[in-house]
Amino acid sequence: MMRKIKLTKANKIITLKALAPYYYREKALGHGTQEVGKLILKIDSLPADKKATFSTEEIFLMRKTINRLRNERLAKGQYTDAADDMLLKLF
Repeated sequence: MMRKIKLTKANKIITLKALAPYYYREKALGHGTQEVGKLILKIDSLPADKKATFSTEEIFLMRKTINRLRNERLAKGQYTDAADDMLLKLF
């Protein structure tokens, strides 16, 4: 199933910040990183404020990594509104 999501500049940044550590962690563990790498390139190449089509797997991966980033920031007492905004767009 495919879904269209509008990515603002801020949401693109927060999504890329969430995906990058996941990519490097998986690479260090010797797991496949091709799908994550493709998603990072796809998001990075999208113009801001345009709708893009994402698969269910891509959305699941974005949710998982953004939620992880949000929880890490909450544990440190940091600001999370941008991550919360992006998570709401993905639901």
